[in-house]
Amino acid sequence: MSTPPPSQNAALIARLVSLVQQGQWELAENLLHRLLSQQPREPDGLQLLGLVRAHQGRTPEAESLYRRSLALRPRQPNVQINLSLLLLGTGRAEEAIALLRAAVRADPNNADLFLALGQLQHGAGDAEFAERNLRAVLRLRPNDPSAVLSLSGILNLSDRAQDSEALLRQALAQEITPGMRAALEHNLAVSLKVQRRYAEALPLFDAALKRAPGLPLAEANRASTLQHLDRQEEAIAGFRAALRRDPQHMAAHQELNALLYRMGRDEDFLRSFDDALRLAPDKPELLIAKGGFLNRTGRHQEAADVFARAVRAAPQSPAAQDGLALALAGLDRLDDAIAAYETSLRLRPDEVPTQINLAGLLLRNGDAARALELTQGALAKEPFDQAALAVHELALRLNGDARADALADYEKHVQVFDLDPPDGFADMADFNAALNAYLDTLHGDAREHFDQTLRLGTQTMDPLFDGGNVLIAALRRRIDDAVQAYIVRMEDGSGHPLASRRTNRGHRYTGSWSSRLRDRGFHTNHIHPAGWISSCYYVAVPPESADATAQQGWIKFGEPSFATGLATAVRRTVQPVPGRLVLFPSYMWHGTVPFHSASARTTIAFDAVPS
Repeated sequence: MSTPPPSQNAALIARLVSLVQQGQWELAENLLHRLLSQQPREPDGLQLLGLVRAHQGRTPEAESLYRRSLALRPRQPNVQINLSLLLLGTGRAEEAIALLRAAVRADPNNADLFLALGQLQHGAGDAEFAERNLRAVLRLRPNDPSAVLSLSGILNLSDRAQDSEALLRQALAQEITPGMRAALEHNLAVSLKVQRRYAEALPLFDAALKRAPGLPLAEANRASTLQHLDRQEEAIAGFRAALRRDPQHMAAHQELNALLYRMGRDEDFLRSFDDALRLAPDKPELLIAKGGFLNRTGRHQEAADVFARAVRAAPQSPAAQDGLALALAGLDRLDDAIAAYETSLRLRPDEVPTQINLAGLLLRNGDAARALELTQGALAKEPFDQAALAVHELALRLNGDARADALADYEKHVQVFDLDPPDGFADMADFNAALNAYLDTLHGDAREHFDQTLRLGTQTMDPLFDGGNVLIAALRRRIDDAVQAYIVRMEDGSGHPLASRRTNRGHRYTGSWSSRLRDRGFHTNHIHPAGWISSCYYVAVPPESADATAQQGWIKFGEPSFATGLATAVRRTVQPVPGRLVLFPSYMWHGTVPFHSASARTTIAFDAVPS
């Protein structure tokens, strides 16, 4: 809390400010009543009594006192900031932001106002305007540690971790308080973690926690870093430490249980949620998160029970209804699942993912006409939503609509590239042997992540193309050429959702990973919701895949992840061959035919989007 400007009662006001800062609320209140009984229009007295009322939880009175003070003296940055925080605390974030926007327009050289506005916008998810206002703070007050802290968080989340690192290192070179130094060290560690410089990040997390043992997020971020350094047991201990400090730390719950599942630690899987729910049995966020894990691991009856509790605890929560619907669908209670999705849409009518989930369920239940209405409405709002396009193509097929063939032309849109060996390799066999040996070092999990589509196998965690490996870099150059050729072949002026996204700036990759399937392994039918062009590059395939009749381990296209009654759901298959790259639209359903072999099937995949 900043000190208000002096008034005619300067000595008394200064004493009152000191009492409030020291937390001597009762004495401050008595003196303020005496002051305001004599001078009811004293702006400093009104705003200080507002602080007392806010501390007492008497929010409406505090708001009234702040506003009365501002009416008497409009330019009081500290009061405007305190009022905005009070509004934020009562769920009125838009009103709080509007208040501060007006304040900075009236006082464009006040760094405190810009800082408060930027932090509120950051919390509200408006990264663009938050960054703009935080940079205004740094122009007015270079290296302001609070502005640097907030801005670095935005940069870390927007693929600009190197910019964040530079900003933080400059701020850490200044004289700052130990608490702020710990917070900046934490954000610097996060910047390094985002850049996959885990060994450099870890000591910074340790330093931050030594200075400030209760630093929010630090324990969980440190544990996540240990996980990437293959120090899994230490990572588990770190996540548990974070949850002891904050039993409702959702990111720690998520990462801990994902790790336990990959390690095959079924006896510990989801225990953290049970521990937290003993302390807060009706906490909707905990119930919804646990139910999500149960759904994704096929435990639909348990999920239905948990989501039913969530619905009772939060009947206005669309997320609780969505989770319940998914669980009921997994139990083949289709009518009940449809009803839950419809309840969710009544709560949030324009939610495209819920519309698409409901459309898929209607297709499964035989109502293709209504499903088509839903997908058409969803695409009117989000024309490039990959899940919407995928379910729309199915709805068109099931309605006998010829537009399905144009949307997903399995002969034209699925393209095969047999790549030339990178420089320095005589043939693709030599290159893939070296590449496969490198991938051996990355496939260390006991089993797949539950959010991945493969079964009986493993998938790498970190973006493969960003790892700095020379073999991956050499392959990527060949892939770049193939993707560019695929883009060039797209039809111009068709209004097609594939070609319509093309730009003159080429493409970039939003994800890259390696999958390895073992005997009886396969990929479930799926799409890639975050992509534009998706892929599969074959590093090693089992010899059984050579049989064109059985098609073991082949990639198949057109068959969805749920039964629809289509007579010929699979529209095309492609044989896996080492050195072969297959490219296709991200909204196109695809999966893998299971195989029986002592040899593994190893692939690299990625999603490309327009630059």
